Amino acid sequence: MPLKRSGDAPSQRRASAGPLLHILPPALNWVLLAYAVVAVAIAWAYVAARIHSDYVQTMEAERNRLRGLSATLQSATLAMLNDGVGAAVAGANELKTAGGIAHATGGILTATLRKQLTGGDYVRYLFLADHDRFVLASRAQASDSRSVPGWLTTDQAFSNNTWIGRPIDDPERPGELVIPIAQQVPAGDGTAAWAGGLFSFSGFDDLFAQFRDQLLMMALITGDGIILVRVPRVGGRDLSAGDNVASNETFQRGILGGNAGVIEGYGTVVKRDVIYGYELMNGYPLYIVAGQARDTALAPWRERRQMSIGATAAFTALVLVMTAVLNHYIYTLRRREHHYRTLFNNAQFSAFLLEGERFVDANRTAVHMFGLKNEAAAAGMTPWQLSPEYQPDGQRSDELARTRIETALRDGGTTFEWVHRRADTGENFPAEVDLSSLSTGRTVLALAVVHDVTMRKRAEHDLHVLSAELMRLQDEERRRIGRDLHDSTGQTLAALELGLAQLMQEPYVGAVSRREQLELCARLATQCSAEIRTASYLLHPPLLDELGLLSALRWLADGFHQRSAIEVRLDLPDSMSRLPPDDELCLFRIAQEALTNVHRHASSPWAAIRLKVQSNSVMLEIEDAGRGIADSPSLGVGLAGMSERIRHIGGIFSVETTKAGGTRVRTTISIPPQR
Repeated sequence: MPLKRSGDAPSQRRASAGPLLHILPPALNWVLLAYAVVAVAIAWAYVAARIHSDYVQTMEAERNRLRGLSATLQSATLAMLNDGVGAAVAGANELKTAGGIAHATGGILTATLRKQLTGGDYVRYLFLADHDRFVLASRAQASDSRSVPGWLTTDQAFSNNTWIGRPIDDPERPGELVIPIAQQVPAGDGTAAWAGGLFSFSGFDDLFAQFRDQLLMMALITGDGIILVRVPRVGGRDLSAGDNVASNETFQRGILGGNAGVIEGYGTVVKRDVIYGYELMNGYPLYIVAGQARDTALAPWRERRQMSIGATAAFTALVLVMTAVLNHYIYTLRRREHHYRTLFNNAQFSAFLLEGERFVDANRTAVHMFGLKNEAAAAGMTPWQLSPEYQPDGQRSDELARTRIETALRDGGTTFEWVHRRADTGENFPAEVDLSSLSTGRTVLALAVVHDVTMRKRAEHDLHVLSAELMRLQDEERRRIGRDLHDSTGQTLAALELGLAQLMQEPYVGAVSRREQLELCARLATQCSAEIRTASYLLHPPLLDELGLLSALRWLADGFHQRSAIEVRLDLPDSMSRLPPDDELCLFRIAQEALTNVHRHASSPWAAIRLKVQSNSVMLEIEDAGRGIADSPSLGVGLAGMSERIRHIGGIFSVETTKAGGTRVRTTISIPPQR
């Protein structure tokens, strides 16, 4: 079967599209078109409703915000008015007990007003007035007049007992305006008087600055339409102060709306559509007004509307394009879906899809295994681009890969070992490849399932090395035991044999000489017994089975010190529970091998054995003050054996160089929690 059958001319692809008429009914195109029209209509209807709902919510939120701000400003302004008018009323009531305003001297009137002048700097003056006397006092000066000033038009009061005048110039601060506000109080002689103050609302600038990002303007307007204060000021001066807006249609709607509310109208000063929130001062014919431009309030809504329309337009275009694409490529998509369902669902490891000699897709596991950027990065690559130039048998990777692919396409599948190379690091790793073929019409695909066997190969190699090393160690141990028996025990037995032979050849020696010869033979026999017992203990100490690990470690340390003259420092617990036999034997052998390495290689004056028992683990450390690991390359064999021992029982093994330059061998095993 040719490798490039799937890459034939476009006419062959069109010929293979014949089953489309049987797979897809002709009405499916109209169904997709109707679906697109319905989806677009629903989308635009939803967007229109959403935009309208968003507009209503935005306006309602802005009205509530302005209503809240106007209420906040009303509370602050009312506190300012009470500080002035209330202080003046308190002064009038105090004078009432002394006979009233008409009978009080100027000094008493002035002192009384100044005593009450305790409010903020916004209360510029306090005054008292009746029909033929007017007293005005500030913090700096005072005046007592028998005539009422022209601005005190209390006969034009908006309500019966509260009066608010037009803005007038501040007597002490030229260029600044103050607003007279007063309340009617009973005088001591049965008549009525007016008590009030002159207020400076220049502090409104600072108050407005706090809400500059939320408000377009703030204003104080009397109940009969006179503008007292408006901020922000124009050119540093309130040019609209004193204007009357009683005839303004927006103001009239506000009056009809009650004492508080929100209205919309065209601003006469700012020349813009404005949303106003207003509150009537409690006890004063005075409205506090907070306004925001309608365009500013609706700016976020317009942005959201534009985004919604743009997103819907993009969605419409996408639906139309996708409908056209679906109508044109629906068979191709279904064919690819069938391929992926058949091939990729069977791949449990790294999987590559090949068309001819090149990859057309890869799964996510393959991306991680081969160091690719993403699944699409494999498209267009060949198998030998992810392999070294030559395989371990000496054949070129590209030639061998073509042979494997031909075999898979011819026989339906093949399995073989292969050496791959990571795309990011260039690192080689062994793998097992299952290559199977799939034919759909005139297209031939191949599925390569790759199993990384690096760990298996490494384990096999380690096992081989360890097996060879164990065999070598066994041979060395046999030679050592044989040498020890020959050099020590054998010589002692030879001497014993000579002594016994001498006794047999000289039967008539004296009793004293015979006894001495027998004592010598007895000592030789005792020495042989001790040497055999020591060798037996070294091979497998009976203390380990009888008394446990602690006793065996102490015996090992004593024997090691006697044989090597190396000091052994023990750090062992007083007692411990017995461990499983395999665990105790493993820890003992590791301590034994580590001490042997200290004797043979470390040149250390001392060795330390530490055993620490915790609730769920036991840790054994053997440390020396010798030359360290770097100066003892032959230690690797013994360390490999120790590592394999501890790995066999599921423990952790490590070797490190201490700060003093020595070596520390540490092993930890898990134990059941002690109760």
